[in-house]
Amino acid sequence: MDAGRLFATVGDDRLFDTLVRLHGIASPELRPALDQAANLVAEALTADKVDMFIHEADSDSLVALGTSQTPMGCKQHELGLDRMPLANGGRSVAVYLTGEPYLQRRADEDPVELRSVIEDLGVRSGILTPLDVGQQRRGVVQVVSAMPDRFCQRDLRFLGAVAGWVGMLTHRAELSEELARQARRDGHREAGDEVAKLTRRQQEVAACIAEGLTNEQIARRLVLTPGTVANHLEHILRRLDFKGRTQVAVWTVEHGLYRSDSEDDET
Repeated sequence: MDAGRLFATVGDDRLFDTLVRLHGIASPELRPALDQAANLVAEALTADKVDMFIHEADSDSLVALGTSQTPMGCKQHELGLDRMPLANGGRSVAVYLTGEPYLQRRADEDPVELRSVIEDLGVRSGILTPLDVGQQRRGVVQVVSAMPDRFCQRDLRFLGAVAGWVGMLTHRAELSEELARQARRDGHREAGDEVAKLTRRQQEVAACIAEGLTNEQIARRLVLTPGTVANHLEHILRRLDFKGRTQVAVWTVEHGLYRSDSEDDET
């Protein structure tokens, strides 16, 4: 549902304005963006807590990657309720598994809800909607209140639109992360291919050159003759298509074959 149609449906300027503000979030990192979105939704619905739960495959849990900075949101983290193992059940898990939005009018009368959510966190009502990322169910968007009967169907429809935006944001962030990982892999592969142009002994000579040693000093360190060092240097220059020692020194540092003491200290 587009923002205009949603506005006509819910008839609430504040909710429409919130959708506009959500689309204006420009953070390139997922967590800060989801935290910001959770705060906007909490403000729009006067909610005590908003969560963007994403399924974590390794632990088979719903993990709150975005949570409103409200007292209940902070308390949730203190209690460890920002992680919901699927095995423990609960209304959030039920919505994730069924893919059906849910209007929870009285949480304390909901037989599916976790007692810790009701008794320790103080939740009394809520709205929940599944979160799809790249056409796959990946989590749940949840809004709760310490008051019973706090939300209505209009709020649930609004939350569905929010979940659609969160899904697109998450998908975009994950694609960006994968592209960055691929670029790093390609960079490491290319660097490895470059280093492989030199033999192990030539790499040692190159590291000594980067350290600023002369051929005689390199010969003493590596137990070689100065003539042998000169031959290695000639081969290095030819294989890397370089003109002199300075280029060799720069290349050696860039490819991780040598680090100065100051660089080690900074690291």
